[in-house]
Amino acid sequence: MKAIYNIFTFHFSLFIIYALLPSLAVAQHITFESAEEYRSLGVYDTWEQSPFRTGVLKGSNYVKLMANPDMEEKEAPGVATNTSEMALALQRSRYGSNTFGARIDLKEPFSLGTSKKYVHVLVNKPADENANVMLIGLGKRHDWEEQAPETEQFWVTASLSAQGQWNDLVFPITTNESVDIHSFVIVPDLASPHLRTTDFIAFIDDIEVTDSPKPRYQIINYPLNFDTNQTPTRSDRALTKLTFTSTGESSKDVTVPTATIYNNLTEQATVFAKAGGSVTVKMTYKGGWMSGYAYVDWNNDGQFTPIIEANKPSSGSELVSYTYLSGYNSKGVAQTNGNSVVNGTITCPAFTIPEGTQPGIYRMRLKIDWDCADAGGNNTPGNLLTANGGAIADVLLNVHDDEVRISANQLNGDVLTPEDAALSDAPIPFRQPVTVKMVPAPDFTYTGIVITHGYNLDGPEYVRDNRQYKRVTIPAASFNKTTHEYTIPASYIDGEVRIEGLFTPGETFVH
Repeated sequence: MKAIYNIFTFHFSLFIIYALLPSLAVAQHITFESAEEYRSLGVYDTWEQSPFRTGVLKGSNYVKLMANPDMEEKEAPGVATNTSEMALALQRSRYGSNTFGARIDLKEPFSLGTSKKYVHVLVNKPADENANVMLIGLGKRHDWEEQAPETEQFWVTASLSAQGQWNDLVFPITTNESVDIHSFVIVPDLASPHLRTTDFIAFIDDIEVTDSPKPRYQIINYPLNFDTNQTPTRSDRALTKLTFTSTGESSKDVTVPTATIYNNLTEQATVFAKAGGSVTVKMTYKGGWMSGYAYVDWNNDGQFTPIIEANKPSSGSELVSYTYLSGYNSKGVAQTNGNSVVNGTITCPAFTIPEGTQPGIYRMRLKIDWDCADAGGNNTPGNLLTANGGAIADVLLNVHDDEVRISANQLNGDVLTPEDAALSDAPIPFRQPVTVKMVPAPDFTYTGIVITHGYNLDGPEYVRDNRQYKRVTIPAASFNKTTHEYTIPASYIDGEVRIEGLFTPGETFVH
């Protein structure tokens, strides 16, 4: 049998660790700074024949609290110093299954009811271990006396890698309203271990249950060259409105607040377009002698990368349109000067959504500036965006097909079309209303539905700070009392649509 390495002799210098600041305490918050925060620590494996379940291997040899191996102050943007004294170290054993992980028994069990919560976990593992991380919830129904408190109640995978640095992984969790969660199991690597010849160490820290799907810590996305709360330095210039015109779409106006130079409007404003279609942006601007710039983060990497060749954006450039840059606009047409304001409006040349662009959510940035490709704003001394009366606003761009798909998941009843047909990944027109009907099983009634709409519905709600989908609960009171139908508004049909029927024991109605 191959030697089993003890966790305490592992060479920590193999890892590159970016440390992170601790967050504010909430009801379920484990920082590993005090043994009072949890009941016990151990390991767990879902494989029933695992040597850790049969007793061949002793789990306590594979998990231990360790002193924080890196408390050095970090200077890189977005990387904070880890002031936590302790972290949980887990030796990921090659003898466990792919769902072997660290088990943290909670001080007090908690119940989610039917609400959705988010478990945030800081995880760090070697850079070459690139499989996903999973969170498993162990617990029992409080109305089922004979059920064991180690029953696996949920399994959630994080799509964000934890390789080579600390990352805040976010796990959305829901359970039956009668379930109490007693333990968390953090599986550091879901890859099959059958070809492993060595173990590795993963670190776990700062577990917190919150209402927010946004990661607590991350590398700075879409950086600016000035403070995000910077107020205007002059009153004679201001960006007040954006107007978007896309092929086949209605024109869209977005009001821009003027209290700050930068405005993140991604939660309020989404522009719609199709691959191959064109988009034109107009910026209503008080003032003169400034130019307009538009960016799209096509690869969703949190940056806007300009690529300019022969005085025009080249293929793949994320600076997609501008009225003036080094004497030319984005069509490659020479400009006499950068004064692009005409009758209070800067009109950027139309740009095309590249053919083959995958349907999804992309961040779009609009900027008023002077002769500058940098999406963060001109920071040349004597020509600062902040001093020139420039402005930056971010919105979301929804690139979509003509049709999207709708499906329904539920127990104890069905969510159907008005003609009693199943909703099973059926194609429906984009941004068109859809009517559904509730049909409970015998001895059940319904309390409503939950609609999840957008893109990548099984992934994180936010990618690079950009919301991918939304969830909305429609109560039974919104349904027609005679037909038990509800018409989903067109605004919710903005990508994939998934419906969860909410059924509960009650008097069956005739339909």
